[in-house]
Amino acid sequence: MKLLFALLLLAQDGGVGTSSAKKEFDPDRPYSKPQPLVLPPGEAELLHGPVAVVKFDGMVNASMGAQTLRAIARAESEGAQALLIELDTPGGLVSTTQSMVKAILGARVPVIVWVTPSGAHAASAGTMITMSGHVAAMSPATRIGAAHPVTGSGKDPESEGGEHMGKKVENDLAMFAKSIADERGRNAEWAEDAVRHSVSITEVRALEIGVVDLVAADRAELLEKIDGRVTMIGKRKVQLATKGAVSVVFEPSIGERILAFLANPGIAAILGILGLIGIMVEIYQPGMIAPGVMGVMCLVCSLIALDQLPIDVGGAILVVAGIGLLIVEIYTPTLGVLGVLGGIALTIGLLLLVDPSQPDFAIDRSFRLTLTDVLPLVLVLMGVVAYVSYVVVTSQSTRSITGKEGLIGAIGFVLKPVSTEGGMVFVQGEYWKARAVEPIAEKAEIEVLGIEGLVLQVRARKRTAEPA
Repeated sequence: MKLLFALLLLAQDGGVGTSSAKKEFDPDRPYSKPQPLVLPPGEAELLHGPVAVVKFDGMVNASMGAQTLRAIARAESEGAQALLIELDTPGGLVSTTQSMVKAILGARVPVIVWVTPSGAHAASAGTMITMSGHVAAMSPATRIGAAHPVTGSGKDPESEGGEHMGKKVENDLAMFAKSIADERGRNAEWAEDAVRHSVSITEVRALEIGVVDLVAADRAELLEKIDGRVTMIGKRKVQLATKGAVSVVFEPSIGERILAFLANPGIAAILGILGLIGIMVEIYQPGMIAPGVMGVMCLVCSLIALDQLPIDVGGAILVVAGIGLLIVEIYTPTLGVLGVLGGIALTIGLLLLVDPSQPDFAIDRSFRLTLTDVLPLVLVLMGVVAYVSYVVVTSQSTRSITGKEGLIGAIGFVLKPVSTEGGMVFVQGEYWKARAVEPIAEKAEIEVLGIEGLVLQVRARKRTAEPA
């Protein structure tokens, strides 16, 4: 029994010579700068021609991937000596990142990835894209790294998706980053830590430990610094001649611009709220057409945007529940109780809607909707709901002026004398059969008391005495 008890204690402690507590990671740990890649002997082919430029600012999505592939193919076909990617991204789709990295690694022209302008960052997926370039550069006051997947609440994916799923995601991204760094002769140790421990560093530190090749403040300085640099394009040894080279900017297509614009959680939320408002206006003002059409278009665009974002299921459920409560408030006004609850649910749902922990995405934890983005939208929607609810309540309390109810209290005059047996009156431009408890003479004014079928119950109109 004592032996069994001792074995159980060892198992709980993680085995002999180990500690149950994980060793804490030191973010300031020293890294050894890797040695430059050894290039094969022989003369390098001197490149000539312009430098093609593409600018990426936003989430890594299908649009950015398509534009990268198109830019590489165009640079190759048009004789550009290199392709310059100016990058500022919080990360994005892993599948798109992999296709971009694959295209850059296999490009037949040198690809320079430059994190710019000052204040920009290449987070998560952007880290892999930057390191995959034949030349990796950064502007002053920029940063790179923070590639560890986390949940929308800042927790490790193991705590919410299970240990095996969390480790699977982490290991795959870590080896992806490490393999890119090894291929380009960059700091593979740091690349792995950027994924496993969410390390983020400035451009000074990145240059110091060999994550990037140089720091440049503007494009002219960058092209001057990489002039004469020798690299490998497949089995070709080439030398850049970029000093004073002409820059040709490749503009995105209209479709790529639209997709890039939609790949933003704030835009998705705005379009969704505008869509709901347009549909509500069409429901309560039928026949206007334009609000309904615009509402449907906004909702469709919102769905396209959401398809490009990592959506948290719980946040989506809260958004739907909040919208449902706001709609119920319109049809069954509760003096704002359900409307306020709906607004709270919608706010919380929108804040949790973007979840960077999904395995298909590698996004910086800061990439999600903030209270500044959400609150104005929710308040506008609640204001619309409050107005519509007020109109509904007011219309319900107002006396009807149409139909049977609209005839009660109406004034007319007698065409044929009215008695308990019947008669004929003229009310609201129509001829009516009528009855009265007391006889009413021809041409006398009458007041409608009620209606039975198609017969009006009337009485002689009582006039108030006019002052002498």
